[in-house]
Amino acid sequence: MSWKHVYSTSTLLIPLALLMSACATPAPAATPVQPTATPVEAPTMTPPARLRAVATFSILADLVQNVAGEKIELVVLVDRDTDTHEYEPSPSDAAKLADAQLIFENGLMFETWLDRLYESSGSTARRIVVSEGINPRPFEHEHGEEEGAHHHGEEEKSDHGHEKEADHEHGEFDPHVWQDVRNAIQMVRNIAQALSEADPANADFYAANAQAYIATLEALDEEIVGLVEQLPEDRRKLVTSHEALGYFADRYGLVQVGTVLGTLSAEAREPSAQDIARLIEAIKGEGAKVIFLENVTNPQLVDRVAKEASIEIGPSLYTDALGAPGSPGATYVEMMRYNARTIVEALLK
Repeated sequence: MSWKHVYSTSTLLIPLALLMSACATPAPAATPVQPTATPVEAPTMTPPARLRAVATFSILADLVQNVAGEKIELVVLVDRDTDTHEYEPSPSDAAKLADAQLIFENGLMFETWLDRLYESSGSTARRIVVSEGINPRPFEHEHGEEEGAHHHGEEEKSDHGHEKEADHEHGEFDPHVWQDVRNAIQMVRNIAQALSEADPANADFYAANAQAYIATLEALDEEIVGLVEQLPEDRRKLVTSHEALGYFADRYGLVQVGTVLGTLSAEAREPSAQDIARLIEAIKGEGAKVIFLENVTNPQLVDRVAKEASIEIGPSLYTDALGAPGSPGATYVEMMRYNARTIVEALLK
């Protein structure tokens, strides 16, 4: 190939290359890569610490929970369907008291074991006696002064022959104040005040809950009054296993003919033959038709009295403890409504 031919070809290609270069779309400038930003996490909000509280038994715990809602951590010592009078505290109960800031108790010697438990636990929790401001009713001691002397502080022999204090007996006054719904309203007021003093930041919350719950209780009280008014006067005779419905009878117009165990707890020692004979005589004399069990009662002794007095055994009532969840006595309101309806229906037969 001659140099002349090469030159001619090169001369032609150079303009063509320049033309193609001019027509080509210029490449976009490279976008600088931005470093990936690490998202800033929102600060973790620690929920405010809740008050640590103890309620001595299930009925009281329900009242406290209705006022406090989710603002407290509530522990119950004596559970549902369990007799507070016969309760034996455990070491774990002492630990619960030691960890608590507030202890809600009934008072009126209902929790006879609490003082010793509180002392042994080393707790510094504030104790709130919810029965403050309630006018207590004296026990009727319907089985005589001899029984009263034995049941209220007199020492008795244990199975091993040692002297022991009658720990599980009541004092001078009936502690079952919640059986009158008006007393439960006062208990709720005491609970709300104690919570507000311990936790001022949530005082409005406690006050609002208490007000709403009190409205419910006032309606319940009126409902029970209306139910009992259905009973003729001569059928308002109440016989129970132990003296737990005195406030109920006084408020709603019933007459307590007698109780199988008197002021004793529902699981206490068997009454004497004289006690039983006196009760049977009273039942027959008053013409009572039904004897009611309780959800914490041993039914054997009640069955014996019912047979000897020719009286029917009625349905079990909720007196010293709530029933299991889902039962007619699962809450205080349900318990009181159930008791009233059950008593009226049984006495109308």
